[in-house]
Amino acid sequence: MPEEHLDSTAPETRPLPFDPVIPTFREWAILKAQQTELTTRMNKLRDSVASAVQARGYADHKGSQYIDLPFPIPVGDTEYVRIKRERRVSIVADLEAAERITKARGETVYHRAFPPVPTLDADELYVLLQEGALTEEDMDQIMVQKESWAFRGLTT
Repeated sequence: MPEEHLDSTAPETRPLPFDPVIPTFREWAILKAQQTELTTRMNKLRDSVASAVQARGYADHKGSQYIDLPFPIPVGDTEYVRIKRERRVSIVADLEAAERITKARGETVYHRAFPPVPTLDADELYVLLQEGALTEEDMDQIMVQKESWAFRGLTT
């Protein structure tokens, strides 16, 4: 890395013949790569098994689907005897239908179902500052810095 990009406030350090963080970082990088590969593989396997259960499984009274395994499959401390493709149902609002129906019932019903939500327009704050409606001090209180950190291993 070119020196002009280094933090000039960082203390001077001499390169160590061996930095003890290297094996820990290497293990982290290997595990991260394996996790990505495993997640991809697990998702493909899950989708394949779910398709098989959907195609040839039997359903219970709630609509979940099953395949009984011909023999128990031990994995670690668990023994699998059946595969389940679980049916889950949730109630969600159809926004288009809600808007259409409440508008047909009048403005009062519509505005009760769809109350106006205040939204901050950061660009408009700067316009207000330029117009003199807000001061620099106001803006310093409104627009505050938020710091966050991310851990990344770099390849170049």
